[in-house]
Amino acid sequence: ALWRLAGLARTPHGLAELAQDPFPLARRIGAAALARAESRGAHQRTDLPEPDPALDGMHALAQGDEAPVWERWS
Repeated sequence: ALWRLAGLARTPHGLAELAQDPFPLARRIGAAALARAESRGAHQRTDLPEPDPALDGMHALAQGDEAPVWERWS
């Protein structure tokens, strides 16, 4: 499921499906990738092909099945 839904080209539909996966790590990856509304490095979203400058230096932190929280690391 990870390669198919969160591989090189990521779609919102695929990431939403992954966020419902029975495996906790797969769910976290899907939720965090869905929350990152941009493309950057190896994270390439088909619906959002450009990086978002507002997310420079930002990191998504996830705990359990809660939505990721964004923090700036310097």
